[in-house]
Amino acid sequence: MHINYTKYTHGDIVYLKTDPDQKPRMVISFSIRPGGVAYYELAAGADSSYHFEIEMSDTKDDNLILGI
Repeated sequence: MHINYTKYTHGDIVYLKTDPDQKPRMVISFSIRPGGVAYYELAAGADSSYHFEIEMSDTKDDNLILGI
């Protein structure tokens, strides 16, 4: 038996580390790729996109909003 752990799960609110607007996004699905790498589908309003866990944070980076 093999168990995989993910940092985020369905319904969690996350932010993309490179998004200058720091829009909140909700985790709506995820899958485990070969090697145990988590790949997430995130929704922001009617838009959705796919990202790896390394691109995401559970805290907003206010410095990006300010352009710092």
